Amino acid sequence: MKIMFYVLCVIFISNLNASATDEQRKVFENDCNEGKTIPCYNMGLMYQHGDGVKKDDKKALEFYKKACDKNYYQSCSNAAVIYEESKTIKQDMKKAFKLFSKACGGGDAFACHNMAVYYSKKDSKAMKKNSVMFYDKACEGGYSESCIYLGRMYRDSRSVKRDYELAKEKFDLACELNNYLGCKELRILQELGKSGYYKAN
Repeated sequence: MKIMFYVLCVIFISNLNASATDEQRKVFENDCNEGKTIPCYNMGLMYQHGDGVKKDDKKALEFYKKACDKNYYQSCSNAAVIYEESKTIKQDMKKAFKLFSKACGGGDAFACHNMAVYYSKKDSKAMKKNSVMFYDKACEGGYSESCIYLGRMYRDSRSVKRDYELAKEKFDLACELNNYLGCKELRILQELGKSGYYKAN
């Protein structure tokens, strides 16, 4: 009897949570239709991850675009990721690039990192220079992975002139952003510096 009571309680609580989520979705959708950006972004998240609704990248994209059109830049980045990675939406790298470009222009560090990755795959020196510029913008914006990329570039002389101090600065910033790998790279760099390795190169 106690087991049956427990099961009934679990079912009741589950249904309560489901209805609460459904109610939340309705509020977000109504607010989004009224032109509010954050509810549109939240709806995009719900559909992208299947949180309280059936996962649907097409619907997620629709809501993300609504928020992006009103310059909610994180929403632009999320829409770009769908165009890049979705298994149900046709991949469109041009649209993804355009969305990342808009988001980066609005200060979204993740978008700037993705712009940098795009340019890093190009062969021309001008494109490589753009890559460094976007990595730097993403790093300064708080995206620690970009700081590590830059640190390695300056350390290993890839696409840029080798610069021990700049490499140290970027690894240090990544470490300050609580990226363990940045702290590790910084320690290695400091040890190599003490050994005179960089003076010899």
